[in-house]
Amino acid sequence: MKSKSVNFRTSYKSLILLIIVLFGLSDCSDVDDDFYSFGEAATKIMVAYAAKDAECGSSRQITSFVPGKQRKKDVDNCVASVAFEKCSFWTQAGDPVPFACKAIEYRLK
Repeated sequence: MKSKSVNFRTSYKSLILLIIVLFGLSDCSDVDDDFYSFGEAATKIMVAYAAKDAECGSSRQITSFVPGKQRKKDVDNCVASVAFEKCSFWTQAGDPVPFACKAIEYRLK
């Protein structure tokens, strides 16, 4: 009876060790890896605006920036949306900023 108890404890410890190793090796990304810094995001958005202005022969200016750290996928969607805007809309609309740019998620910390 005693040997079964020892085997159970050994297998229990092995199972716990295996779980710890698997969690340690799993790809747990840092939350900050999902966000651009303020400078990175602002630069990407300004470059997208400048490229669209050069393509369309306009001079739109960014009137505000998103504070803090911005979610990478949101900034990338904004940049892509600006690139896909038609020049006729970009130059003639009162506010040509795509919704993707207005909906950027950010963190202040």
